[in-house]
Amino acid sequence: MASTAEKTTAKSLHLHSNRFGDLDVPLESVFEFPEGLVGFPSARRFVLLDHRPGSTFKWMLSVEDPELAFAVADPSDLVAGYVAPFESAARAVAAEPADLVIFALVTIPQNPTEMTVNLMAPVAVNLKNRIARQLVLEETGLDPAHPVLGDAR
Repeated sequence: MASTAEKTTAKSLHLHSNRFGDLDVPLESVFEFPEGLVGFPSARRFVLLDHRPGSTFKWMLSVEDPELAFAVADPSDLVAGYVAPFESAARAVAAEPADLVIFALVTIPQNPTEMTVNLMAPVAVNLKNRIARQLVLEETGLDPAHPVLGDAR
């Protein structure tokens, strides 16, 4: 069911967000988290928006609540030596490695030099079926608030 912030046409979705303005998003760019995100179980459908051309960062914007958006990035662009959990991510979203993208949630506080990236709970998206899941990894040494600027490439 479309909310007041969302209107659907045959091939696109119109969203209005105070932060991002009016957006027409192709339906095929929407991806879904069947279980929602940790802490946001009802936020299930999202689109990725570029932060600015050439930026490492993107915005993961909720379709259900366009006022909800998360800064995200490929963690290997932010953390030297980071090895993405491709095997577990591929299993979680039933994807072949070529059809998989992994990104991490980024926290940008008022002082951006204190920016952190969540390496413990990356997001995996199957680009073929548009299903996404947030993984909660149990490997030791993965930080849910890893400082970005100390490791930026």
